[in-house]
Amino acid sequence: MRRIPLLAALVVALASVPSSAVAASAASGVSLTGGSGRVVMTLRGSVLGTLDRGKITVGLNGGGTQIYVDGTNLKQHTLVDGRVAYTGTDLRFRVFRGGWRVVIDGTGINASAGGRGLISLRGTGEYSIDGRAPLQWTSTWQAIRLGPRSQKAA
Repeated sequence: MRRIPLLAALVVALASVPSSAVAASAASGVSLTGGSGRVVMTLRGSVLGTLDRGKITVGLNGGGTQIYVDGTNLKQHTLVDGRVAYTGTDLRFRVFRGGWRVVIDGTGINASAGGRGLISLRGTGEYSIDGRAPLQWTSTWQAIRLGPRSQKAA
């Protein structure tokens, strides 16, 4: 008989936990700072960042994606395969909603990304997964899988 009140109390306690606290264990993100080199992000999610000098190429893998790029000496080129390349200095960018692939080539790469998918990077700089201690980029490709169990891919 005591099981029913205990079970009811447990259900009430779990229902009162904010949804963000339950989802926190599944959330994942990566922060890139002071990077020089190349970053390839294939995600369903969002990225927000800056680039001191270089090129950002965006390809869409799903509908509803919103893209914002601004900067000094900004030039926009549509490539033969439909991707859009942005070049310039002091670039600020954000891509969100839907599925997309963003390639960042240049110096002064600073970005935060979250969602589900894969981020690959090569060069110099630091990155942090889910706010943990920063790690160094390397001269060979590093892959970081984002999703419910964010971790550095082998």
